[in-house]
Amino acid sequence: MKRGGKERGRRIDGLLREVLGERIARLNDPRLRAVTVVEVRASKDTAVADVFVQLHGNEKAQARALEGLEAARPVLQGAVNDELSLRNTPVLRFIHDESIDRANRIEQLLRDNPPVLPEEPA
Repeated sequence: MKRGGKERGRRIDGLLREVLGERIARLNDPRLRAVTVVEVRASKDTAVADVFVQLHGNEKAQARALEGLEAARPVLQGAVNDELSLRNTPVLRFIHDESIDRANRIEQLLRDNPPVLPEEPA
């Protein structure tokens, strides 16, 4: 029984990610042009969904993108309600996913400062 619940949760997360990604792309808000939905994690009762987004651009553009997402929240929740048959329409919480930015910074640091390997004895 637990396994089915986990699979259902993953399926709902995937459907939410798909619906939100498509709807954000269709919105006519220039602040949202640089937003990519990376992952969605809904609570078990689907009352809340954490929407992890990749924000491109400088800090000012990222802040504007988050403001745009907050402004679009009612429209996006309405889209979720219209397209998915869930018992509850989740309250969307937008979270800047910085993992890709961190990985890029680490990669750049490694390129700029290659590791020095010890010499092998002859």
